Parts: sequence; structure tokens; C-alpha cells
Amino acid sequence: MNEFNFVRLLIYALYLLGQFREPLAYPLIVEFVSAPGEIVLDVTGDVVTEDLGRILASVSGANIEPIKQLIENQQANEFVRCAALNSLVVLVAQGIISREPIIEYFDKLFSTILEKKPDYIWTNLVINSSWLCARELKSHIERLFEEDFIDTFFINQEDVEDSFQLGWEATLTELRQHPHYSLIDDTISEIESWACFRQESKKTNNISIQKQEFKRSFSKSKEPSKNKKKMQKESRRKNRTKKK
Repeated sequence: MNEFNFVRLLIYALYLLGQFREPLAYPLIVEFVSAPGEIVLDVTGDVVTEDLGRILASVSGANIEPIKQLIENQQANEFVRCAALNSLVVLVAQGIISREPIIEYFDKLFSTILEKKPDYIWTNLVINSSWLCARELKSHIERLFEEDFIDTFFINQEDVEDSFQLGWEATLTELRQHPHYSLIDDTISEIESWACFRQESKKTNNISIQKQEFKRSFSKSKEPSKNKKKMQKESRRKNRTKKK
């Protein structure tokens, strides 16, 4: 098996395990994505930033302790840790866990757990706090903006205030309609538009066409003399027409 096929099968597996809510896969996935540096991103590409949070939520069975460990693992890639943060909001949005304990946990992340250094995880934490309409965390959020820890390309203070003004019920409705905060339900629809899978589909279709052509060629070759006589007869008919 070449590297490309291995990666493709790995991606299939991650989505399928999420779709079937397989709890036995949970610790294995957490262990895999805990690898330091860029390893996980190099192997899985956009899966981490697009859907890892949804996959983790789908296999978690509402057990958020491994997710917390991943968030707090400073050796793990920052985007993996952000995906773990996202997974908590997915679980809230889908009604699997309640909102209040997650806001309390976010408060601890702001206050004591996360290392105070510039890192995208702070921006992601503010984004997810905003999605939870967590007014309780407003002072933490304002301080991070003041200390220039937040990438305002992704969210600014006005965005946060707008979410707070919207209120939790309206925000929850938006969350449940947001594809990045849903569980994995249909692997095919999730990945069929990806370039590598479109190429495979095209390759499969080409093989099918080649098989059909071969069958037609084989069928024609069964009676070569008959076909040859037919062609000769048609040629003579055309010649007679021309002479007239």
C-alpha cells in the first residue's frame, strides 16, 4: 500500500468511526492526534482544521475528559487543541452535554490552565466562548484583546458583543445550523467533494468505461467473417449507387 492510499484509508476510517459513534476508537484517535509538531496536519491535511472537532465529539460518548487532556497538552499541535475545544461546543450544540460546565471549564482555561503566551488557541477560545454566549467570561476576553493575544482577523470585540446581545437561544439555533458544529452522520457526503476522492471516482469510472469497451470489442470479434462480409456488401452497394 502506497502512502497516498494509506492516508486516504485513514481519513475514511476517521469519518466512519465518527459516523458510527465508535467509543473504542476514542482513546486511539486522541493518542494519534496528540503527536507533537506538524505530524498530524501533514498526514491528515484539512481534517484537523475542518472536522476533527466533530469527529472527537462523535466518538466521545459524552466523556469529555480525554478532550480536556488534549486541550491542555502543550506538546500537541495548536490546531489540534483548537479542534478539541471545538468538540466541546459541538457536544453542547447537539444537546449531549450542558452548556454551564463547559463555560466553567473555559473560565479555568482563561484563568489558570493555558499558558500565557501568544497562541491561536486563545483566539479559538474566545470564538467558542462567543458561540456559547458566555457573558461570564467577558472580563477574560476583554483582557486578552487588551494584551493583543487575539487575532482580530477571525474575531474582534464587536463580534463578541454582537453574540452576547443575540442571546443564548438565538445563538444555539445558529450553532445547530452550522455545519462545523454538527456530528458526523454521512461519511460519503462529507468527503465526496474532496479532490483525492473525486480523482478516485473518475479513475473508477474510466475503468468501468474501459471494461465496457473491451466487452464490446470482444463481442465484435466473435464473428469477424460475418462482419467483414457485411462491410464488403455495404461497400458494393455504395459503389453501385455512385455509378448510377
